[in-house]
Amino acid sequence: MACSDSCADRRCDVGGPASLVFRRRSLQSLSPTVGGDSVVPRASRSLAALLGAAPHETAIDPVALASWVTRAPPNRTTATPYVGIELDHVMIPPQRHLGGPPALHEAPAYVRRALVAAVDVALAGVRRVAVATGGGLDSSVLLGLATEWAKRTGGTAFAIGLDFEGPGDDRPHLAALERHLGCEVLRVRPEEAAPRISLLSEGVDAMPILAASVPMEIELYARARANGAERVLSGAGGDELFGGSPQSLAEIAWKGHPLRAAHAARRLTGFGEPSSPAWSWVARPFLGRLMPARVRAWRARRQPAYELPAWFGPVARSFLEESRRHDDDRAARLPRDAAQSLAAIRSDPHRVVLAWGRHQEEQAAGIDSWDPYLDLDLAAAVIRLPPDYLLFGDTWRGLLRAAAGDLLPHSLRVRMDKARFEPALQRFMAAAGGLESLRPLASGRALAALGLVEPKAFAAAFDAFAAAPDEGRSWVALWSALSIEAFLRGRGSS
Repeated sequence: MACSDSCADRRCDVGGPASLVFRRRSLQSLSPTVGGDSVVPRASRSLAALLGAAPHETAIDPVALASWVTRAPPNRTTATPYVGIELDHVMIPPQRHLGGPPALHEAPAYVRRALVAAVDVALAGVRRVAVATGGGLDSSVLLGLATEWAKRTGGTAFAIGLDFEGPGDDRPHLAALERHLGCEVLRVRPEEAAPRISLLSEGVDAMPILAASVPMEIELYARARANGAERVLSGAGGDELFGGSPQSLAEIAWKGHPLRAAHAARRLTGFGEPSSPAWSWVARPFLGRLMPARVRAWRARRQPAYELPAWFGPVARSFLEESRRHDDDRAARLPRDAAQSLAAIRSDPHRVVLAWGRHQEEQAAGIDSWDPYLDLDLAAAVIRLPPDYLLFGDTWRGLLRAAAGDLLPHSLRVRMDKARFEPALQRFMAAAGGLESLRPLASGRALAALGLVEPKAFAAAFDAFAAAPDEGRSWVALWSALSIEAFLRGRGSS
């Protein structure tokens, strides 16, 4: 990394639109001194460095670790799974002031300028960049923007992506993008990441790996670095920023144009096919706005509760109950203007989850990673727009397509699906020894000792996972728990 641990200026080269800085909660928790100097630092961008030579001597906080086991955002965004260790989520504050929203026909050009600015910030001081993309819309737009950046600045840009087949196959789209942009593409097979299965027990920067895809992503980033890249761009956050909601058409009706809203609902593509789009996307949310807040809260409480996995232990269940209360509180404080919307985005705990993943990939691969869609200036530009603008052209993610359509081949401009990642995960795991090699972890003894899993139910859930590896949910929740179990055993936990 180009920036030292002591650097406090977020504009130095530390990677991403947000970085993690780890701190000890109090001076009393510092290790004994040697010659007047503390053995471990008080703050560091490396968690392992902060913990020192004996990280197993710092106790695990089961409540904080519950966030990782349940794959839910943390209830306290400063928490780490170590007692006495906190984190700061450091972000570049928004700088540009773009004024009021443009007219609808001006919105694509307005968003294009904001996208270019976000990529320019991400690539400041860089001469060669890799864009992680398989052929999805968000990352393909970034590759097109990075290619334009290279032409303007004399830099170079190339794509790096996982090469695998499956439902929603990305490969034809990446090949079309390669021809359209005339760019270099580096393809990596899932099997090539198999040696990184050791990260299950080793972790990265004194933490268990976050998701089953992380070993493959680390392999991609390491290959990008070997191919001369100084930084990797990722499309994380694009769905949330540009996805839009069909229910936003009710805003058009609320402003006095119900027929226009109903016609737009019937034309809208990419959001499924309800039996009555005008009712589902216009009339129902319109009527909901007329409902008193107390009635809405009463109806929400009557909704059936989400059925938790049977293998969740008491600490995990208690964590999720608290998490739901936090969600209810946030829902009760809906933003009233652009400033409140930006504040909500900035404090969104999902951003911390993404920052954890980016941090570990950077640490393991030795290269900066940036997510331009998480740029707060870009977010500020988008939230100034009426929400229905995101449905530009009566299409899912229509505004992003219109803003960057010239950068994409036709097949990508009209693409409505996404690749399923399970085939890549299965190929990676088959090359790394197969799911059966993880069976010794299925007892969950280390997690059970922390109250995070019920051992018998956890073992049964693993049996179901091994029998049906196509089921995507298990690759999220169950894999995360298995990885944490391996890590806890690796650090000597019972």
